[in-house]
Amino acid sequence: MNAVLKKRIAAGVAAALVLTLVTLLVLQWRVRQQALERLPVNSRMGGDFVLPSTLGQPLDTRTLRGKIVLLNFGFTSCPDVCPMVLARLRQTVKELGEDAGGVQVVFVSFDPARDSLPVLKDYVRHFNPAFIGATGTDVQVAQTAARYGVVFLKEKGGSAAGYGFAHSDYIYLLDGEGRVRKLYAGDARTTEIAEDVRLLQRAARGIF
Repeated sequence: MNAVLKKRIAAGVAAALVLTLVTLLVLQWRVRQQALERLPVNSRMGGDFVLPSTLGQPLDTRTLRGKIVLLNFGFTSCPDVCPMVLARLRQTVKELGEDAGGVQVVFVSFDPARDSLPVLKDYVRHFNPAFIGATGTDVQVAQTAARYGVVFLKEKGGSAAGYGFAHSDYIYLLDGEGRVRKLYAGDARTTEIAEDVRLLQRAARGIF
């Protein structure tokens, strides 16, 4: 093989490699754009918080960077809405299969008077041992809830303890950077949530 032919082959291989690289970069850009279009960043709400948790130490949401977080607010004495939402989150995690390793469910209680950490731990573990429960003082919880636009109103009756809460039941989808990307109603389809989680994971990894 003469030198000229070798140079042509080398040039062809180099051109093919460059074309492949460009194609990969374009595909990565497209999947990230798809994620942004379907799941735009909600800059009007959200933010990191630190609360006592069922981990045995305070939960600092900054330690969850790189994971997709499914966040919900409620209370363990809730007779219907909260267990229904957590059951949906349990099913979502089940549907994700191997992809569930990159997902963290967090349940924040706005009833610290009754939801001690041991009570909260037993409650979330009933749905999934990997779920994290968190709460805090009334002020801490109110500040955290306000960041996410959570509405909760204490009302008489509704439980054996003499009071309950009327509250919003949204599930918040947070990306690997802790940004809110979507809100789901408590009765959202688990397949929809799982599909959105996978899209964010693909976008973060550049997988198409």
